[in-house]
Amino acid sequence: MNRTIRGFTSLIGLAMFIGCAGSTPPAKSAVDQAADMERNRCTAAEDESALKPVLSGSAIEKVEPLYGNIENAKGGAQPELQGAMIHVRPVPGMTGEWLDRALECHSAKRVLGRIPAGDLPNDPFWLPGDRTVDIDAESARDGFTVAVRGATVADGHEILERATAFHAATASAPASN
Repeated sequence: MNRTIRGFTSLIGLAMFIGCAGSTPPAKSAVDQAADMERNRCTAAEDESALKPVLSGSAIEKVEPLYGNIENAKGGAQPELQGAMIHVRPVPGMTGEWLDRALECHSAKRVLGRIPAGDLPNDPFWLPGDRTVDIDAESARDGFTVAVRGATVADGHEILERATAFHAATASAPASN
């Protein structure tokens, strides 16, 4: 009987281990993700002055919809709006890698409330309401491309609307550096 109890206890322990090993950890909140991003992407001495040409809009050339393909069981790959592709003029001293890191840091600071919500209306590099965006900036032939993606199609639409409104407002404003 003692052997049976030990066997039963071992079986329960194994079942609990398998059950726990198969479970996924809870998803991180947008605030937790932003805090991780700020810790890993922002430098201690960083301010946003070097981003001024982008955040003022003076370096933004155009905004386009960003589509990706989603697999559909009935129709194969279908295009789906994911966000906005923002084309940025070349800026002296700026690299694609630096721009990527600086915009990710900017986005994290916005989510964490370190940049007031009223600053930069229609800022396309974040979404209000504790939602995160994925930013990928890279060097392009004659400047940079910045892909800003949302987690959902609705987020993608909002990003595109914000980016289009931001560009329209800053394109008509007097240039400042």
